[in-house]
Parts: sequence; structure tokens; C-alpha cells
Amino acid sequence: MSIAASFEAGSLGRIAVVRIRPNEDLVTAVEAACREHRLAHAIVRSAVGSLVDAVLEAGDRTLEVAGPGIEILTLAGEVRSDKVGVPEADLRGTIADGKAQVYGGRFRRGANPICITLELVLQEWLPAVGASRET
Repeated sequence: MSIAASFEAGSLGRIAVVRIRPNEDLVTAVEAACREHRLAHAIVRSAVGSLVDAVLEAGDRTLEVAGPGIEILTLAGEVRSDKVGVPEADLRGTIADGKAQVYGGRFRRGANPICITLELVLQEWLPAVGASRET
């Protein structure tokens, strides 16, 4: 069995601790934090917080989870700037609703408003000069 993987040489840089406020969208707020802190590439180190409602993409399925008060159990992902320098986040994780049902997948842009707050730690990724992603 062969599983596709990408590798890129580089090193870790600065750390940004960010608070995302209520009703901001999770994905676009992470991208805005990267712009504000000048992080062209970053990885999510940790996060704690909640969402009002949630929409996850899991394969070809869309999971709509009604709140309020969806707990974020895990959050992982990365942010990479496109060719013109605009950060694009790819965030995945697990959440639990008020009945302790657990869901997982990729957070859909524009559909995951923060409930109270989200505390987030981002770490800069510094690709090696001339490095390319290898598969």
C-alpha cells in the first residue's frame, strides 16, 4: 500500500498567540491573524475554544452541526500564502455538540463562527531557500 505524502525542508520560526473574538469565522480569522503578524506560512500548534455552529467537510459529505456552543476538541492545519501573498488556511479538526456527539473534518470557510473566543497558537514555517515540496 502506498500513501501519498509531501516533504519540504525548512525550519520553525516565531510563535503568535492569537485570540479570535465572537462571531468571527474560524478560517478567515486565522488567515487575518497570519496577515497581521506577517506569517507567510504557519502551522497550528494548539487551540481551545468554541463555535456557534459548525460546518465540516468530510470527503464528499458536508456535516452541519447546530449549536450553540460547539466545542473544538482538536484543531490542526496550516496556512500558506498564494503567489500574490494572500494567506489561505486549510484547517481540520474534531468538534463535539451539546449532546457529546463527535464530528471531524475540514472546517468550511465562512461557516464556523466563533462562540465565546478561540485561543490559538500559530508557529511560523520557514521553507529552506530553494526548497520545494516533494511527494
